[in-house]
Amino acid sequence: MSLAKEPILELTDLSEFEHLIRQHPEKTIILDFFATWCGPCKAIAPLYKELATEYKGVIFCKVDVDEAEDLCAKYDVKMMPTFIFTKNGETVETLEGGVEEELRRKVREHSTPAQ
Repeated sequence: MSLAKEPILELTDLSEFEHLIRQHPEKTIILDFFATWCGPCKAIAPLYKELATEYKGVIFCKVDVDEAEDLCAKYDVKMMPTFIFTKNGETVETLEGGVEEELRRKVREHSTPAQ
């Protein structure tokens, strides 16, 4: 799992997430819980990718709810998309639904623009 290659990491289970936390305990990690069959998830995906390129200081992740059931259970994900902002594994903010302006605002609050 290299942070340098892709702006968005794909997590498939809780152990990958826990490993990421151990590697970067000081960073905010944003989890995008999505499903391949979810229309609103597909609609907001380009914005999420744009934000991942634009903002640094946070780690952007995608979590397929059909694959990472243990991670979904940990954060009690009930709808998609759900964006969970975590610090050291603890939830600091949650956004349910694909509201673009809310996602932009919350990412801006938790990160720094790329130089």
